[in-house]
Amino acid sequence: MLARATLADDAAYRLARALHRAGGTFGKRLEQGVESTLANTLAAAPRRDLIHPGVLRYMREIGLVK
Repeated sequence: MLARATLADDAAYRLARALHRAGGTFGKRLEQGVESTLANTLAAAPRRDLIHPGVLRYMREIGLVK
């Protein structure tokens, strides 16, 4: 998922949390949804600083990044 840099951190955090929590349901409704995981986002980003700070906050909260 892509987001503009000016997206509020809290909005990006809530969006990442909602998509993460709905992962199974999302994947059943949209074939590509199965691939839309936080782990895949982290693996695909060339640099961590390219991941929105709000999304990184959620990734830290769930233990995906330190």
